[in-house]
Amino acid sequence: MVKNIILYIFIYTLSVGCSDSVLNSEIDGGCEADCFLEVEAPSLSEDENGYYHIEWLDGYTQTFTTLDANIGTDGYHKVHWDSDLGIMYSGEFISCVNNSSYSNGGTAHTVMSVWEGMIEDTITVYSLFIDWCNIEHIDSIKVVVDNEI
Repeated sequence: MVKNIILYIFIYTLSVGCSDSVLNSEIDGGCEADCFLEVEAPSLSEDENGYYHIEWLDGYTQTFTTLDANIGTDGYHKVHWDSDLGIMYSGEFISCVNNSSYSNGGTAHTVMSVWEGMIEDTITVYSLFIDWCNIEHIDSIKVVVDNEI
């Protein structure tokens, strides 16, 4: 229950916290950064609407893919991840993505997993990166779980 509340707060903050992908920072003391955040799923196909598609693998418990977050700066930086869909396991909410990773060479990676009950669902995956000027960069992608094979 508490994890669900935390997830809803995180999603709410992402969805109403800014009008574009970088939060405006008026109190940064003149700090300038040219970082960005772009999330993509390089192993998945993307349709004309910008939705990615993951094909469910019959006979498995989960199907996995890797997601990338390009942040536009070198070094090691923490990148946060979350999703709007997951499963309950032993009384705890399990997200479709690992909740954090670190960038190396300007890109951070995470693993996304889907379960059979998510076939035909569309999952929104959120990513957040805070640069050295304390500016929050937010991006998201949508992934459709298909079972066409």
